[in-house]
Parts: sequence; C-alpha cells; structure tokens
Amino acid sequence: MSLKIAAVCDNELSGKILKETGEKLGITVNYEIQDFTGIKNELSLMDIATSDVVLFVTENEVEQIKGIERFIDREYYEVLPQFVIEDAKNVISEITMDLN
Repeated sequence: MSLKIAAVCDNELSGKILKETGEKLGITVNYEIQDFTGIKNELSLMDIATSDVVLFVTENEVEQIKGIERFIDREYYEVLPQFVIEDAKNVISEITMDLN
C-alpha cells in the first residue's frame, strides 16, 4: 500500500521528522505548519484531496485548525507533537495498520 499523508503540524520539527520518516518507509508526507503567526507552506487542495489520510499534529483542538473546512470529509488522525518527535515511525505504522 502506497500511503499518502497530509499533515498539519504545530511546529517545523514535527513536519520534517514526519516527512523524513515517511520517505524511509516509502510513504509520501506533505505538511503545513500552523503556529501563532499563521499558516506556513499551506497544503494545496490537491495535496489534501489526493491524500489517504490527514494527520493533525497539534496540542490544540482540531476545531482550532485554521482553514479546517479544507479537511471536511477526510479521514483524519490526531497526535500530540511529542509523539511524532519521539517516534514518528510508530505513529505512521499505527495509521498504516488502522487503514489496512
């Protein structure tokens, strides 16, 4: 299964770790950063539409995601940034197992 993840992250470190880990596992990860300054590297509607799943890597409530309407009707997962930073491979593996 060739998985494609669209991620919304609180910080750049989480996004980079997800992307690097995904590459090692043969999984495509595209991400945007949402912090107190706004959205950086905003995911395109095509990135979102062609993704198998959306991953919210945030300490906030999903309802606080800026532009949340872009993700309506998409299967999604939530995880705290610390779990991605500590073990992104496990986070991605759990999503993969759940989708199978």
